[in-house]
Formats: sequence, structure tokens, C-alpha cells
Amino acid sequence: MNNEKKKLIIPYLIPAMALYLIFFIGPALYGLWISFHDWSGFTKDMDFVGLKNYLNIFEDPIYWQSFKNMMLILLVGGIFVFFIALLFTSLMSQGVTAKKAVRAIIFFPNIIAPIALAIVWNYLYRYDIGFFNSVLKIVGIDPVNWTSPDNIMMSAVISIVWYSTGFYAIILLGGVDKIPNTYFEAARIEGASTFKIFTKVTLPLIWDVFSIAVILWGINAIRLFDFLFAFGGPEPPSRMWNTAMYQYILGFGQRTPIYQLGYSSAVALSMVVVVLIFVITGRKLFKREVYEL
Repeated sequence: MNNEKKKLIIPYLIPAMALYLIFFIGPALYGLWISFHDWSGFTKDMDFVGLKNYLNIFEDPIYWQSFKNMMLILLVGGIFVFFIALLFTSLMSQGVTAKKAVRAIIFFPNIIAPIALAIVWNYLYRYDIGFFNSVLKIVGIDPVNWTSPDNIMMSAVISIVWYSTGFYAIILLGGVDKIPNTYFEAARIEGASTFKIFTKVTLPLIWDVFSIAVILWGINAIRLFDFLFAFGGPEPPSRMWNTAMYQYILGFGQRTPIYQLGYSSAVALSMVVVVLIFVITGRKLFKREVYEL
């Protein structure tokens, strides 16, 4: 690149950098500043409390319950999402007919608003006329209260797995599309089984795509809010709050306002730390040699 072109890079980058600083870095730093204060958001002055909000996190049982729910979605939900997504990928890479139609069907939940999905799943889980209990009654099993305080979080995780799997399966299938068919044909000629083709050919060649999909899942699972908030109804029970919900409720409340914006910002910063730990750990764990196609 000659010097004339290099001189043009900075003027072109300035508008994008300015927007990024104003609308992302600026609010993030302001949130960090708020987290060191006791502030409701409605007064001009904020009371500086130092690290008190962060220390309160360690003694807050509701925070740790929400953290446990966040990890449940992240880890247990993630295992099922990628198990099913890899299963789809394995089957689809074997030359399934009507591949495009199957892809459209598994991706379909992602074009529906999460709040609408939450309402539909709430209906399916209804104790009196819900779909699942109707099936249980037909086979002679007593109905289950899927949305009771003891079951609501696991019911929510099942719903999240259902609507998330298609998105990550499509990402993995995009990686499979890059692999020349000659690789699969050569493996079949050599007598490799479907399982062996997937583990020895498909998975190693889409490993970079798989690792990015896992990182993306982690970020989305940690900041998941809209579906879970709508799934809980007008007053979501505290036993189903994840950290993102708890952070929102601390700042803006449910029907009863709370307005602890300082503590809410500290909880939000804890989520950023979890995201950073997950991304850094994930990048190290999934770091492998990239195969050239």
C-alpha cells in the first residue's frame, strides 16, 4: 500500500470511530462511573460509595440465584443446542433431499419475535389446556405444572434450546458448504461410516466456524433478556431471573419501581466480566490448527 492510500485511511475511519466512541464506549464508561455511586437516576447528584455496590454483590442471594440461572442457560442449554445442531449438521451433510426447505424450517423460529415465542410457549405449558399436558393425559400420565416455581426455569431452558438450535445449525451448515464434495465422496469410497465422516472430515474442517458459534452462543446466553422476561408473565418470579433480568429489575423494577441504578450498573459490569472470561477461555480451548480448503 502506497503512502497516498495510507493517508486516506484515517479520514475514512474517523466518522466510524467517532460514532463508536459516542454511542458505545461513552455510555459504557458512564455506566462504570454510575456503578461507584448510590443513585436512583432521578436526582442531580450521585452519592459516591466506591466499591460498596460490588461488595454487595457477594452478599446478595438473589444475585447468585440469577447467576446460577444464567450459567444453567449458558452451559446446560449450550450443550443441548450444540448437540442437536451438530446432529442436524451431520445429517444434512449426507446429502439430504430438500436441503433448503429443511434449513428454512429449522431457522423459522428465529424470524419470530422472542416475546411472541414466549407467549406461544407459555400457552403450550399451560396446566389446564396446554399442549404438553394434553399429550400426557392422552397417554394416561398426570399433568405437570410446567410453570410452577420449581419447574419454570427448566421449562424456559427447553424453550430457549428449541428456538436457538436452528440458528446455530445454520451457522455450522454454512461451514459445511465450504467443504468440497470430493472430500465426502473419497471418504465414502474408502468405506467410512457416517459417524467417522463427521468426526474425521466434517468437524475438523468446520472447527473455526464451530468455535465462533460457541462464542456467539455464550454472549447471547449471558445477555438473554427479552424471551425470559416475557416468559415469566407480568411479574416474573425471582427464581427464574437470570443476571440480565435482575440487572434490569434493579434499575427499573417490575410493577413496583426499584431504581437502584448504581447497584444495577455494578451487576451489569459483572456480566461484562463473565462475557470476557467466557470469550477468552473459549478462544483458548477451541484454538486448533485451521485446515486450508
